[in-house]
Formats: sequence, C-alpha cells, structure tokens
Amino acid sequence: MISTQKWRSILMAAALAITPVSAIQANSPAAAAAANQEEAPSAEEQTNFRNLAAGLPYEWSEAPEASHPDDGYKLTDGVYAALDKNDPAWVGHLRGKTREVVFDLGQEKSVGRITAHFFQDYPANSILVPLSVSMYVSDDKENWGLLSHNATQLLWGGGPPRQETFEWEGSRDGIKGGNTEGTLVYARYVKVAFTMHHSLAEYIDEIEIIGTDGKVEGAVKVPAEQPQFLEPGEATAGIRNLNLFYNGQYANGLGDWNKERIIPNISYVNKDGEPVDWLFDGILYLGIASPAGRDFGLGQTNLDDWNWYLDKTFAATGDMQQLNEAAKEVGAKLNEPAHRVKVVLMIPNPGESLTDFGDIDGSGSLNFNDSAVGEEQAFANRKKAVQWWLDQVQQRWQTAAYSNLELVGMYWMPEQIEISESGPDMIRAVTEKVHAMNLKVFWIPHSLAYKMFMWKDVGVDAAAYQPNYFFGGMDPDRLEDAADNAKRYGMGEEIEFDDGMLTDPILRQRFIEYLDSGVRSGLMQNGFRAYYQGNNAVYNLGVSKDPDLRLMYDWLYQYLNGKYATDNNPTPETMAGLVGDYVSSNEIQSVFGNELSYRLQIIQILLDQNKPKDAVAYMQDFLAHIHDPAVQAQGLISASAATLLDSYAQVLIQTWSDGWGLGNLVLGHSYTLSRPPNANYPDSGNELTNGLFGGTDYGNGQWQGHAGSDYPAERSRTITFDLGSNKSIGLIRAHFLQDTGPGIYFPQNAAFSVSTNGQTWSTLATVSPSSAPNTATAQFVRWNGITDGVPGKAGADKVYARYVKVEFPVNVWVFLDEIEVLGVDGKAAGAAVLPIAP
Repeated sequence: MISTQKWRSILMAAALAITPVSAIQANSPAAAAAANQEEAPSAEEQTNFRNLAAGLPYEWSEAPEASHPDDGYKLTDGVYAALDKNDPAWVGHLRGKTREVVFDLGQEKSVGRITAHFFQDYPANSILVPLSVSMYVSDDKENWGLLSHNATQLLWGGGPPRQETFEWEGSRDGIKGGNTEGTLVYARYVKVAFTMHHSLAEYIDEIEIIGTDGKVEGAVKVPAEQPQFLEPGEATAGIRNLNLFYNGQYANGLGDWNKERIIPNISYVNKDGEPVDWLFDGILYLGIASPAGRDFGLGQTNLDDWNWYLDKTFAATGDMQQLNEAAKEVGAKLNEPAHRVKVVLMIPNPGESLTDFGDIDGSGSLNFNDSAVGEEQAFANRKKAVQWWLDQVQQRWQTAAYSNLELVGMYWMPEQIEISESGPDMIRAVTEKVHAMNLKVFWIPHSLAYKMFMWKDVGVDAAAYQPNYFFGGMDPDRLEDAADNAKRYGMGEEIEFDDGMLTDPILRQRFIEYLDSGVRSGLMQNGFRAYYQGNNAVYNLGVSKDPDLRLMYDWLYQYLNGKYATDNNPTPETMAGLVGDYVSSNEIQSVFGNELSYRLQIIQILLDQNKPKDAVAYMQDFLAHIHDPAVQAQGLISASAATLLDSYAQVLIQTWSDGWGLGNLVLGHSYTLSRPPNANYPDSGNELTNGLFGGTDYGNGQWQGHAGSDYPAERSRTITFDLGSNKSIGLIRAHFLQDTGPGIYFPQNAAFSVSTNGQTWSTLATVSPSSAPNTATAQFVRWNGITDGVPGKAGADKVYARYVKVEFPVNVWVFLDEIEVLGVDGKAAGAAVLPIAP
C-alpha cells in the first residue's frame, strides 16, 4: 500500500545493512554447512561431482545491457570477474523484469548444488546484488520444479565493492517444491531466476551446476508446479477483494470513517448515491500515524498510541460502528439484511528499538531493545505486547457484538520480514497467536520486501504483493513483473491508486493499467486482491459528477466482479456489447435488450452523419428509457446494469457535447485582462491560451493567481477575447484550481458573454463550479451550446459572435490556467446571432 510508511520501508530495504555482513556470514547456513563438512565428506565428495555447466551455452529471458554484453558463455567459462564494474567478465542487466537464465545439460543428470555469483558496488556505481534468487529444474524446459528461493545476505548496504554467491545446496537446504524428500535432483534443465531492482543495475559472472552424469542413488524428480496467484478461499477467509481503510491520524478528519463515506466503498452506488449491489467483500482497518506522529508500521508507537487507536476504532460511534451501520443500511436496501461484511484488523509493529513501550499489566514498562535487555527478553516482551493487543481486539469486538460484521483476520503491519535474526521468528509467533483465535493472518509486502517468499513458512495465510507502480511508474515492465513475482511466490496482488487520479490524467491512466494488467495476468479472474486507495479515492470516484471519473468507479466495480475488459472505452458499440453481456447474465430481458441495441445503432448512425446534437438527444432518451419506473417495475433491467449503462452514456454525452467537431478558436491568442494577476503568479500575455495545464501544483508556473482585495471594485476579473471576425462558438470553458490549504478557492461562479461589436454584450450563462473534494483539484466551468442551449434561440447550439468575455469574482485567491473557446470559422448551421442588448 503506497503511503509514507511504504516509501520509508522501501528506502529501508535499499539500505538494509544494519547487521554487519561479517556477522551474518559467520552465522549463515553456508558457514554452518562448511563447519559440518570438516567432520564428514559431502555427497558431492563421495560421488566426484563436477561443474556440469562448465563451457555450456544457455538462454537469457532478456538480453543483457550492451555495455556489459554476454557472448553466450560468460556465465560458464570459469572466469570470475574482479571487484571492478569495468571487468568484461561481468554480465550486466538494468531495470525491467526478473531475469531468467536456462541451461540444457543435454540429458538428465544428478545435481546436488547450484551457485550464482553476483557483484555489488553501491552507492558508488548503483549496482546491487538481487534481492532474491530462485532455482528450478525441469524435464521439458516448460514445467519447472522449485529447488529454493534465496535471499541476499549482503542486505544491500552501502560500502566498497563486494560480491555474493547465491546457492542451493541440496544436502543442506533440501528441496522446496512439491514436498519432495531428497538432497539430490535428477533433471535435464536448470533455471536460475533473479529479481531486478526497479532502477539500479545487477551484474553476474558465473553460474555453476554441481553434479554428475546419470542417476545416482538418492537423486529424485521434482514435481513441476505452475506459478499461480493465491486464489480466494479458505486462506483468505473467503475474501476476494480486500479494501484498505486507513483510520489513523489524518488531517481534515480523513482518518475518521463515517457511514456516508463507507457506503460507496462496501456497495456499488448509482449516481444518486443509492446502493444497487455489493462492492468490496472485505475491509481492512489500519492506521499509520498516531496523534503524536509516531508510525504504527515502523515500530515507533507506544502503549498510549495503541490505546488511542483501539479507543478510536471501537468507540460507541467510532470507525467500526460506522462500518456496521453502513453494512446494516446497505443490507436493508439490497434486501439482504443478514449480510455481514468481513473485517480484518491491523496488528501494530512493536519494532525492535523501543525501551519504554508502557506497562500493560502492572509489571513495568516493556522494553523491546535487544541491546538493553538481551535478545531473549526483548523478544518475549514483543510477543507479550502483541498478545495484549490481540486480547484487547477480541474483548472489544465481543463486547460490541456488531450485527452485520464478521471478524475474520488480523493484518501484520510491517511490509517486510525484519532483517534481524529474530525477524522470521517474530512473525511466526504472531501468526501462531492469531491462529489460536481461529483467525487468518493477512500481509501485504512491498515490492522490495526482504524474504517475502517466506510468507507461508512463517504462517501467513493470505499475502498480496505490492507492485508499487502507481506512484513510481517509470518502468513499463513493473506491472508484468509484479504479477510474475506474485505468481512465483504464490501470492495475491495489490491494486494501487489514490485521490491523485481525480486530477492527474497520468495517474488515472496508471489506474487503468493496473486493471488491464489484472486481466492479462489472470489476477482479475483467479487471484486474491487487496486495494490501496489512499484515503478517499473510492468514495470520491463514486460520488463524482464528472462522468469520466465516475466511469473509473464503474470500471472498478466491473473488475471486482471479474467483468472488466481492456477494450471497453465508451462508444455506442461498447454499450451494445454490455447490453449483450447483461442479456446473457439475465440482468436485462432479451426483448428489452434487443430494443436497447437498436437504439444504440441509431445513435451510431447519427454520429457517422456528424450529428452530435441529435446523438446527444437520442442518448438522453435512451437514459430516460432505462430509468423509466415502468421498466424498473417490470424487471426488464437490473439496477446495477442501468447504473453502468448510465455512466457510459454520460461520458458519451459529455464527449459529444464538449467540442465534437470544433476547434479551439483562441489557442495561442492574446486577450485583455481587467486587472493583471498577482506578480508572483504572472501572465505573459498568452498563458491562458497556450494549451498547457498546471495539474494541481499552483506554483508550477502554469497557473495565474488573482488575489482578493479590500476594495469592492477590485474583487472581480474580466478576460476578453477578440476572434478577429464573427465565428460560430459552441463551447466556452475556463479551468480553475481549488487548494484550500494555501487559501485557493474556486470562484463562486463564472459568467460567459459574447458580442458582435465589443460594446454590447449578451450573457450566455452564469455557472457555478461543482463541489470539490478536500484534496487539491482542478475543474472546468463551462457554457455548452449542445447541453445548455442559446438563450432566447430555441434549437440553436452555437452562437455567432466575434468577442468573448469571461468574468468571475475574486474574494480570496482564484487561480486559472486555461480558457478555451471552441467553434468553427464562419456561420455554421445551428449558430444563432443574438440581438444586441439595448
């Protein structure tokens, strides 16, 4: 889940060298195995194993970087590179998907050890060893059995150039895949896969496959296992789609979840806010910051913070009760009063540094710091704190007796397994305690999480892999790689988005890419999903009056139900396809579906004839028809089908109305201002017509800022355009910003007027912006000839004029970045000449 916590965690993962490397290596399994080898000969010594890969060619899943290429034998020529990035023996890879290299041994052979040798030079040359390396064998080069997943021991710390060998040693590690017993494997093909950092390079020089020809005693076949997502079921407590509600301390009360905010999250609502179907089937409540600013995920919070969160969540009118009330109301409206929403609650990270957590039972304040009280006591104290938390949750839940909620699991907050020696043991202890409550354990590791492949080994029931693409989507392969890695480790996956997509088209496109990726990878069809939505994105999309944003909510609904398609951009043809799907699922009766399809065909014909106004009228009639109470009463169309078709229709109506066939008549033109903007946010003379929008950052140079004044005469602005001659104008719109933090507000209204002589004016409309979310947002205020008409001219959808004027009041700060006047040269059909005002 992208958050302040997330990026801190990822940065921590990139600087994991907390424990000295020498200490880690000295206590590593490899060191222990070496010690044991002094006492007894190994299996390979007994059978005279050799490097079966020596001199063999191999196949890369992706070609190495041109600066450090591979002639096809660098990994098997026996030449180990020096600790110098310029040594030509290194084969280099940069960014992108997990790399795989495959060896063909020519025939089945017995293999007891595989090693892969990597280079690290960080931060000097931005080269890191892989976070993890996986090793497989196969009989046919298509179906693979897992030998092991191996985590880095260097822990990505900075320092001088170093090297690391990743190793599967059968006599030490056993065989991971297929519950196979044995220390030697019998196979023809070997694959080594290593994860890539999102932005840094990885260098490799040698892979060795130690074994012997033929099948020796004890060599076994490893059953092939297809990589696949974790499927919803018993492990996920039946949850397919888990929605994250952040209810910690947030500005503007965004950590407080009231019933009104919750309803569009647990139910699919129509444009009037009424539930027509269920939406997410699981809710995860979790907090990041406490009122003191301490982080629940990073092991910073103390007993006061934990009590604050419990009190807030379980208060009589608190977050949990609000969820219950929302579930009760939705259940009643959907005629499912017994429906219970499944709930998962967080477990804060006790961390390993606090020396004064607090006193939970009168025995004194707990100390979690190894160096202060010793490893054993610190570990026991952490477990004691977690047990106290679980007891509190269980007691408060039972006392509240929520009628429409079901507690099914607990969520472990740390987004990776701690790198300390006790890291895996801590999460094992937590999962044991949760399982003792007959609950499931959920976990959502970030994409660079240490030892995430161990999730089942430490007792986690349901894990969802974070792609971390929404905010850092520079690498186009990241979503595909995330899906592959999630399948590799048998996880589900997280879908990530937030309120930024309300105003940023790039983020909106990334949200769509997540959905598209889910279709291609099979996640939508088969996998368990968690959803990071920031604080309020689902609600804001669901109640948005902007058809394009509302469509994102509808696509999310389709995705949750496995019905989203990658080629579903709104068109009459797409709507006809939806009608056909609804007929197949009996949500639309077939005869009524045929009628709707016929209407959509007529609309398409009108568009082909370049008659957008008529197409809008027919689509509005289409909408009136599907919402006709008589149609609803006869059950000809379900409420959810009518809602989704409505959203598509609204988008098309706006598209056809907003400049269909029209050009921007003022692009690059100058204009006159009644008063100039503030000197800190100036206008060079064509800033409002240069075609560049400012996003939501008022300080990026594209926004022009107008400040309020104590003098009434200075509390308004007029911007006037001369088109050079009379032209047919169909749309005028001005783009404003609201960011209440620095005191920037939409104007109360904007008035649009036209003139043929520049002296006398006719007002087309005075329009107020729609309500905006608490986050920074930008919005067009417009007059539209197709939807608003021309005053006093029935049937006209354009006005014939030379001059255009936009006026708005300025009471505090008003920021705008673009004004557009859309139309055509000359006098078009349907263009009216307004009478000169007296």
